[in-house]
Amino acid sequence: MMKATPVVLLLAISLLLAGCGQPQGQAQGGTQQGSAQSGVAPGGVDGLAVEKGDAVKAEYVGSHTDGTVFDKSEGRGPLEFVAGAGQMIQGFDEAVIGMKLNEEKTVTIPPEKAYGTADTARKAQVPLEQIQGDGNISIGSDIYSEGTKVGTVTEINGGMATISMMHPLAGKTLKFWIKIVDIKKEA
Repeated sequence: MMKATPVVLLLAISLLLAGCGQPQGQAQGGTQQGSAQSGVAPGGVDGLAVEKGDAVKAEYVGSHTDGTVFDKSEGRGPLEFVAGAGQMIQGFDEAVIGMKLNEEKTVTIPPEKAYGTADTARKAQVPLEQIQGDGNISIGSDIYSEGTKVGTVTEINGGMATISMMHPLAGKTLKFWIKIVDIKKEA
């Protein structure tokens, strides 16, 4: 079995792919179809605010409530997404709506608006012999089906593995520092 990827990579992918809502009014570095108005202004201050459908670039730091950082944009460049397109977790998306260029804020996002609650229904008991194809299974092993991660082994007992199919940050209240660095208005 393959070892888990770092939480940082998981969160970055999750921020890009998972989520319910999108912030509005910010720009991406790429070209948009139709006309686009860039939110970058001389001196870095502009009246543009993020609206649904806007391309956005945001710097961020994600942390647990105890201050432990689990992900950040530093070193990879700003996160690029379309506000309101469902590319981000709901709480992050809602937080950026209405933010202006170069505005910064810190938000606390409950599990319901992040990666969901810790749901015991998203666990399965599977006989070890059914999953022990290419290596030894141990607690923390990621389980894949057709190349896609489906869960993580959380317990092994009596020849059975408990597999959690929850996101690693499920059930966690998260804090994000967010700074809007570019906005391109929807055409």
